[in-house]
Amino acid sequence: MPLYNAYAIVLRRFNFGETDRIVTLYTRERGKVSGIAKGARKPVSRLAGATEVLTFGKFQLANGRTLDVISQIDVKGSFPQIRADLHKSAHSMYLVELLDRFIEEQEANHDIFDLLLSALYLMERPNDPELITRMFELQFMTIVGYKPTLDRCLRCRTLTDSSDTSYQFSPSLGGLVCRNCGHLPEDAIPISQKALETMKSLQTAEAPDVERMTVTQTDMDQITRVMRWYIRYRAERELKSMEFLQTLKSTHPS
Repeated sequence: MPLYNAYAIVLRRFNFGETDRIVTLYTRERGKVSGIAKGARKPVSRLAGATEVLTFGKFQLANGRTLDVISQIDVKGSFPQIRADLHKSAHSMYLVELLDRFIEEQEANHDIFDLLLSALYLMERPNDPELITRMFELQFMTIVGYKPTLDRCLRCRTLTDSSDTSYQFSPSLGGLVCRNCGHLPEDAIPISQKALETMKSLQTAEAPDVERMTVTQTDMDQITRVMRWYIRYRAERELKSMEFLQTLKSTHPS
């Protein structure tokens, strides 16, 4: 079987048979691929820890008929600070579920891979996981073709930076509608000017920019609500990890 190497992040894994593990990887070179790590559940296996979700490494795989075979893994990042923090772990699991939901097998995209890896390294540092998640959502949805319109009203096309009117965000329309355009869509969500400006900044922010940003909890709650319902509309269902995040936030505030 031909061998190939790929830098990858583990998105999902589940047990197979008595000792094996099937792993879904997002690779920089080939996009999303599924592979089997034979014997990974044995206590002495060198593949055991390396096939845990969120692990980043250089994987050696062999092409198989239905599943590729994972033969070696050189771990580059295991993100211990994320794993030790319930909130960071929950947010990170949401990121990989979001990617897994929207990306099909064998769709390579260097920008998406780099975005996920950057978000995980930001999570590993002493940063706000909610802010990193909002950055990832906005940039990820842009890359996959669902960029929300935040710079103008979708109806009258008035630019948000040239008007003092207020706006609401419609998940079904995919952007803003201003109060001057008559009846608002039924799913319209109010958003403050400050929260809107923060969203626009997050759409293009680099990692150092995110680390310097400060956002009030009121604005963050507005942005979170907008993105939750926008992604739910596009995904056609609520992601399980988002449901957990909402429960975690209500019962264990960070």
